[in-house]
Amino acid sequence: MSASESSSFTIRLTPDDQLVLALLCAFYGLNRPDSLRRAMRQVLRYRPTLCTGFFVPAQHRSSMFTIRLAREAAHE
Repeated sequence: MSASESSSFTIRLTPDDQLVLALLCAFYGLNRPDSLRRAMRQVLRYRPTLCTGFFVPAQHRSSMFTIRLAREAAHE
């Protein structure tokens, strides 16, 4: 999608989601659509990069093994 194109969509919010969105609006001082856009941009900008890491037991540094890091599901 080019910068000049826009798209709209509809989402259903739970009462808890509506409360969170209201808090975001108050925090940012923006309306609902602008608050959602800003929150999405921040999540993408500041998301941690997860891939692989190493588990090293504190007492046995020679027992190191690779682990795969995974994100939680969106609903968790």
